[in-house]
Amino acid sequence: MSLASVRTRSIWRWQLILAAATVTVTATIAVLDPPRLTSVTFLAGIVAIVVLTVGALLVPWDHVPGRAVAVLPLAAIAAIGMMSSEDQTGTWLLWVFPIAWIATYYRLPVLAAALGVIGLFVTADAFVGGMQPTLVQRAVVVMLCLGFMGVTINVGARRARAFRHLLRRQFAQLDRTRRRAEQHSRRTAILADALDIGIARIDADGTLLDANRAFLDLFGSASLTEFSGTGAVEYRDYRGEPVALADTFLARAAAGERCSDRRVWMFDARGAWRALNVTMRPIAADVVDRPSNIVIIHDVSDTVAAERERESVSTVVSHELRNPLTAILGHTDLLLEREDLPTGVQRQLSVIDHAGRRMERLVTSVLEGVSLTDEPFTVVDVAAVIEASLVAFGPTAVAGQILLSHDLRDLRPVWGDAFRLRQAIDNIVGNAIKYTHRGGVVHVSAAHTLSQTSVVVADTGIGMAPLDRDRMHEHGYRSEAAQASGIAGAGIGMAIVSEIVEQHSGGLEVESAPGRGTRVTITLPRPQPATVEGMPT
Repeated sequence: MSLASVRTRSIWRWQLILAAATVTVTATIAVLDPPRLTSVTFLAGIVAIVVLTVGALLVPWDHVPGRAVAVLPLAAIAAIGMMSSEDQTGTWLLWVFPIAWIATYYRLPVLAAALGVIGLFVTADAFVGGMQPTLVQRAVVVMLCLGFMGVTINVGARRARAFRHLLRRQFAQLDRTRRRAEQHSRRTAILADALDIGIARIDADGTLLDANRAFLDLFGSASLTEFSGTGAVEYRDYRGEPVALADTFLARAAAGERCSDRRVWMFDARGAWRALNVTMRPIAADVVDRPSNIVIIHDVSDTVAAERERESVSTVVSHELRNPLTAILGHTDLLLEREDLPTGVQRQLSVIDHAGRRMERLVTSVLEGVSLTDEPFTVVDVAAVIEASLVAFGPTAVAGQILLSHDLRDLRPVWGDAFRLRQAIDNIVGNAIKYTHRGGVVHVSAAHTLSQTSVVVADTGIGMAPLDRDRMHEHGYRSEAAQASGIAGAGIGMAIVSEIVEQHSGGLEVESAPGRGTRVTITLPRPQPATVEGMPT
């Protein structure tokens, strides 16, 4: 219903109530005081009320300005004034209806005008009656009563309108808040459904209160109402024994259990095995509507499969490398036993033998699961380690027309693992040669203090930008210059160096700039004098 039709109905209601009261009064007078009906002014007032009522029903109030409507109750006041002229029956009480009408819908000036019209009628009636005390008294009582009633109704109506307006504003604000909450809820649901991480909330009764699409898909459910915990089966291990319903992660979540990244194996609704990391966090009742448990599921199936594949490939490759290595080392031993070989050939065979045994140790560690970091530390002649590395890379440097020089006069023993230190030196020297152009220089030098020894490998190669230098310790990271050079590499050499230096409680410093080469310095702790036997200190 529109506002205009509401106003029309209100006008009809007020006018019909006045008409009904007038008819009732007229009928009462006709029974009790028939001569009164012969008064011309009385009959004129009744006719005016009837005309006003018919007009109120016929006028299209939807098109009439609001202030113009006040003419109707003011005209009714005049009609009642004609009816109550020289009247002792109390028909003036009918003024209550138009005064209440005006006081309800109009401001005080209009109410004052209406009371002024009534005042004219009662004053004129008192003058016509010779200012009799009863008529004057009636005029005063009528004006006081109608004035008090009108002001009271007007104040109450204003307050009611203000309260109604306030309620309307509050309801509008609540509606806006509700819409914003619904929009926020929809956006949150969209974001949650876009994640490949399963998120759910479960109460103490095991009821699924909320869940995103990834969680529902795991159990083959289209919605919360269709969710069934039996849509996927939980196992103790891959292809192991099924977990009892009371021990599933859903049951543990309902019990309020807390855990982080617990490995769970599921056979999902699509018939696929899933390796899941499950995290559960209880939520107190003062945070949400009821005590519940948040369940977060990370699907790590691809990661687990990749790890198993990598382990399998590593084992196979390492096993297959052992046989040719055994043959290489065996024939190298036979050649080294010969006494008719030139000195240079024996030295080269020694390098091959040493490299082969290092590779054999690496293969063995992979096959047997032995960590290279478990070896005990000893006093290491780091000069011998570096010289062996330089001898090994000598042919590569010659082939690349790179000058490989060294100055190890100040090099002193260090405390550590010779095998791991050789790995670090090999990676640093190998990178220096690899990324140095023909005609370049790779120089290895050393320095020492009472507590530590420093090894410096400097080259005139392609160098690195500051950002690449900061990230060179990350596994698999290669600088833009290295990639642009077209030189093959896995990006793990310096990461291995960092791990080895950290294992030895040493330090690693890299200085480099694009086109200006690289300078790598590793600092290693020296052994205590008491641990060095027969070696220069």
